[in-house]
Amino acid sequence: MTIRVALCGNPNVGKTSLFNALTGMRQYVANWPGVTVEVKEGVRSWKGHQLIITDLPGTYSLFATSLDEKIARDFLLYNTPDVVVVVADALSMEQGLYLLLEILELEARAILVVNAIDEAKKKGLIIDKQELSKHLKVPVVLTSALTGEGIHELLDCIVSTASTEQKKVLFNFSDETEKMIQQLATLIKTQVGESASRWFAIKYLEGDPHTVEQLSRFDLQSSVKPGSLKSQIARERYDHIQLIVKESVAAISKELSMSEAIDHVLTHKFIGIPVFLALMYLAFKFAFETVQPLSDLLENTFSRLADLVTAHLGDGMIASMLADGVLGGVGAVLVFVPNIFALFFLLGIMEDSGYLPRAAFVMDRVMYSLKLSGRSFMSFLLGFGCSVPAVLSTRGMPDTRERIVSVLSVPFISCSARLPVYLLIASIFFSRNQGMVVFSIYLLSMFAAMISSLVLNKVIFKGQRSVFILELPRYRLPSFKNLTLYTWLRGKHFLVKAGTIIFVSSLVLWALMYFPNPNDVTQSFAAQIGRAVSFVLKPLKFDWRASTALFFGVAAKEIIVSTFGMLFNTTDEGLAAQLSQLFDPVTAFSFIVFVMAYIPCFATLATIKSEIGTKYVVITIFYSLFIAYVLALAVRMMGGIFV
Repeated sequence: MTIRVALCGNPNVGKTSLFNALTGMRQYVANWPGVTVEVKEGVRSWKGHQLIITDLPGTYSLFATSLDEKIARDFLLYNTPDVVVVVADALSMEQGLYLLLEILELEARAILVVNAIDEAKKKGLIIDKQELSKHLKVPVVLTSALTGEGIHELLDCIVSTASTEQKKVLFNFSDETEKMIQQLATLIKTQVGESASRWFAIKYLEGDPHTVEQLSRFDLQSSVKPGSLKSQIARERYDHIQLIVKESVAAISKELSMSEAIDHVLTHKFIGIPVFLALMYLAFKFAFETVQPLSDLLENTFSRLADLVTAHLGDGMIASMLADGVLGGVGAVLVFVPNIFALFFLLGIMEDSGYLPRAAFVMDRVMYSLKLSGRSFMSFLLGFGCSVPAVLSTRGMPDTRERIVSVLSVPFISCSARLPVYLLIASIFFSRNQGMVVFSIYLLSMFAAMISSLVLNKVIFKGQRSVFILELPRYRLPSFKNLTLYTWLRGKHFLVKAGTIIFVSSLVLWALMYFPNPNDVTQSFAAQIGRAVSFVLKPLKFDWRASTALFFGVAAKEIIVSTFGMLFNTTDEGLAAQLSQLFDPVTAFSFIVFVMAYIPCFATLATIKSEIGTKYVVITIFYSLFIAYVLALAVRMMGGIFV
């Protein structure tokens, strides 16, 4: 028997952890809304049955406004899974129960999962699942996705629930509300079907935009206005939920918890931002200085391998391709792998412990002044890893204006692909303060993204400020498994790029530099391309070699490093000496500022196209190029005054 299961719940309730525990898949577990924005599926065989489990985006309600909430709502409404598993947080069940009541209106076979039961026990909470089941009239399973408690019971419960006859389990509103629901349901049941008529009637009375649009096609002949009972329906549901929780949960601690005590400091309106900046600085300092010996070891290894190839194969075309194209190109990028993994590891600690959502909370006040919200700041933070998931995460924004502004501003955030360029330049020109220099570039990238948002909101997208509601997760001791997974998944992206895009690009670059004259790179096809575009960059004092690197770096920013490696035919100290002749410190800093802001990589442009359209890809290219040029020129001119 094949059973189709939908897994849904609020953000931050451990839904993705539960999905991993049920299916054995390894979707990364994040702590904030907007990360699970796509429907994910996994298969589990259990006692002769095949369970196809779909992990829906986190949502607080089926009153959908953002894209991820719409995805969850449409899946439940139009795909009709055999069993719906609703996950609620053991320490804060109210919002999860609200979602369950809404889903029961769809006449679905539902199971309530109360997750994080291990944490509830530590806090002295006693949850009576029999009492919960009696009130809600659905099976209840207590689980811990972290320890595995209750997972087998849940699998058994899914099988038994799928085998039972479907029955209506509906919450009865007050007589007055029920009367209006029934009247409206009677009017629309011929159009939407009897089973869905009650759900549509309730959503119409709540003013759900999707339902109002659907029903506007029919002549309802009713004086009831959409949204007329929105507050009343919510109030009656919450009154019922509070009664259930009161009778099902005991020994609630009234003492100030450790989490609340820490929050008084970390989310303080005055010291919250300095604490955030200090933690980020320490993370960068550790990632760039502590693990540097590992990077040096890799650099020596690639240099020796290149020498070995040249020594055995001579100086022919094959030897040049392997030594300069492969080892010089890809190797120049791979030497930064330890730094990048170290940075992701530290960001993983901040995220898994529950701190990063608090950073978004602290920054919400700043973002609000830019007509954005802390939700945009979350996307900006994701941009530190890669712009592609950062752009995708904007799907969780209910306001289209905020979403477009965020998508256009996210590419200014320094992604990990730019990091090798920063590290290369900082290690050569600012060796004593490279951690501070790279940190300042990251701060500048945040500043650029915020100013970009402000300008776009003032000039193009004039609208109201967005409101941000975030349920802060509890502080947790970071799980080693989660940290390993987080670091690996983000670091793997870098390695895969090195093995595919950068490898192929390095070979193409090598060919463009090798031909038509193998002995003179200044006459190569690549040099001709660089000279053709260098006149635009002359005011910035970028010569044809820097222009060549920037031109090919549009495909992927790491290629800038490999281009320098091949242009100067070296991967070791020789590259430092050559770049020292190419730039002075001011020009070097201006160069990395330009790299920080100019055209995002091909993968990001493709994602922007798929998310908000081709028009915005063109805008992104010219807009980012303009901003990069202005910033780099400003650095050049200001640096010229002081140096």
